Amino acid sequence: MRIRSTRCPTISSGKALAATLALLAPATAAAQDEVSFDRPGIAFATDALHAGGAVWEQGLPDFSSDDAGGESTRQDVLDSRLRLGLGAGLELQLASDSYNWQRGAHAAHGGGDSSIGLKWQLPGGGERFGWALLGTYGVATGKAPFTDGGNSRDLGLSLSWALPREHAAGLYFDYLDGPDGHVWTFSPNYTFHDDGRLAAYVEAGLSTGAEHERVAGGGVTWLWTPRLQLDASFLRGLTGESTDWQAGLGISFQFL
Repeated sequence: MRIRSTRCPTISSGKALAATLALLAPATAAAQDEVSFDRPGIAFATDALHAGGAVWEQGLPDFSSDDAGGESTRQDVLDSRLRLGLGAGLELQLASDSYNWQRGAHAAHGGGDSSIGLKWQLPGGGERFGWALLGTYGVATGKAPFTDGGNSRDLGLSLSWALPREHAAGLYFDYLDGPDGHVWTFSPNYTFHDDGRLAAYVEAGLSTGAEHERVAGGGVTWLWTPRLQLDASFLRGLTGESTDWQAGLGISFQFL
């Protein structure tokens, strides 16, 4: 089970990142629509971008570490996601593991797989409850060892409930039909702080089928400006079949 790839086109260096932040900061006062930023982790947000909205989400990078079969593997991924608001509660998502670095017994680097997804903010929600579906088609654009080796189809359902004292709870269900078989995932999450700028959450994940993983972790998001969010997250594997550690830093910003 991976922390979701929730970012978009690769920032090539720290200088590029600093320049982007400098350009965005003075423009935030002119934001006309409150943007719906996603967060890292297993689940996805239950609301969609407004029509014409666009958000770029970029890992800086994400990291995983696993010791299995007597071999230690470390991998860094610049995972990327572009979110486009279509209106009527619909959102188009284009994602890619833009570049990967693997260290250990089988060192390698290169591009990974990509995907296209359609998110639907389901009707019937309100201020206290939200739910959404996300259907994704994965395309094997990468090369070994950074590819699943074939195309995949994924359908996820995310539900969230607002609770008193700036708390929230959520549930996530997912079905994946991939080259290695079928995977079912269930994940509860709990936001124990959200003051509108800083939010912190914990989550757990259970996958069965072609993959058997048990993980737990959490993360924080910080809305630096109305158009820009920074985040950090981690997952710890709880069984021998699970990836030992997954973690990441990310940046998300609205440019439309």
